[in-house]
Amino acid sequence: MKVLVVYAHPNPKSFNAAIFRQTEDDLTKAGHEVHVLDLYKEGFEASMSLEERERYMTRDNTTGIEQHIARLRWAEAIVFIYPTWWMGPPAILKGWLDRIWLPGIVATFEDGKIKPGLTKIKKILVITTQGASKWRMAAIGNPPRRMFRLSLKQVTNGVKVDWMALYSMDKATTEQRIAFLKKVQKRIIKLQL
Repeated sequence: MKVLVVYAHPNPKSFNAAIFRQTEDDLTKAGHEVHVLDLYKEGFEASMSLEERERYMTRDNTTGIEQHIARLRWAEAIVFIYPTWWMGPPAILKGWLDRIWLPGIVATFEDGKIKPGLTKIKKILVITTQGASKWRMAAIGNPPRRMFRLSLKQVTNGVKVDWMALYSMDKATTEQRIAFLKKVQKRIIKLQL
């Protein structure tokens, strides 16, 4: 399977970096064709320019981002790895979604209805760490989970978005982190079309 791994964390020594490295290794060992998009390493510009915004709803909205569009269209599965900050993904990942997941690419809009554009994608896995507890996130509706599940489902023909989160990350023990890495590994090994 062709898997696009989208990684968003600035610190190569972070726990998210450990998740990322293990995920890439496990996907490769499982025989998947893997393309990595490390947004910080690449220096992705999260801010949408005025020119991009003015072209947003036009057919000319992919100028300058063709490589990112090609990666997205290539993928049969996407794995997102990021920390949750302020109840959402880091600005660099949100900016990538804003600038790359464009009308005409991820979906078209006809007669008030959404027509999915990423129908080649059959699997989506989101792996995140969150400082808040699972119960606190549930009490406020887990905004990042809701954002990914509702948005991505609509542009991929109803693909289920699998969600893995290590909650209370700031208080997680070494044992809890190791257990989470093992859980991620098991999930990655099962990733199939």
